[in-house]
Amino acid sequence: MTTEKTLNEQWEILLQKLIKDFSLPKQMDIDKVLYLIGIQELGKYHQTFSKEEKINLIHIATCCVLAPYGYYFFEYKDKDGWPFYRRIKDHLCLPQKEQNILLKEAILTYFKHIDYL
Repeated sequence: MTTEKTLNEQWEILLQKLIKDFSLPKQMDIDKVLYLIGIQELGKYHQTFSKEEKINLIHIATCCVLAPYGYYFFEYKDKDGWPFYRRIKDHLCLPQKEQNILLKEAILTYFKHIDYL
């Protein structure tokens, strides 16, 4: 695990790159980044999503980025292409600060894995 300072520096680099590359609002947070990952994983880039679908996209992204850490296991995609994951262990039992650190680290790993960083 990286130090919190290094993690935050890498996180800011990622946010600035996303803002620049996709003309996003300057106020990016974990949920907005997870939403982008969810769209990427679903592969439906030009679709308008309902509020419930946006929440599902954030959930898909959370599962996707935490799967390599053993928290989720990809099971299948439904007929509409939505991925489904099975929870292996619960990350929500961690204190909020540790959840945020875990998610940031997992998101950074995701973007490094797809050669974005």
